[in-house]
Amino acid sequence: MIETWNECVIIQLPDLDGVQMVWTPARAATLLNDSWPVDYGVAFTDALNKCTDAMLGTYPWEQAREAFVEAIAEAKITKLH
Repeated sequence: MIETWNECVIIQLPDLDGVQMVWTPARAATLLNDSWPVDYGVAFTDALNKCTDAMLGTYPWEQAREAFVEAIAEAKITKLH
């Protein structure tokens, strides 16, 4: 069974159609790596590292979610939930 965050993060990325519902650090890391509108910034780097570590089981999942939310704010991405 795949673990998920207690609350999903719903975002709108400019290069992807529709909204993205993010339930796991793995999905967050994939979006950060492949579809993020910027590939720099303190929050971006922090979120990518923490989400990757959470995927590997070496960092708390909910704290990785918090880092992902901070990267959303830094990149001025529309967060719907």
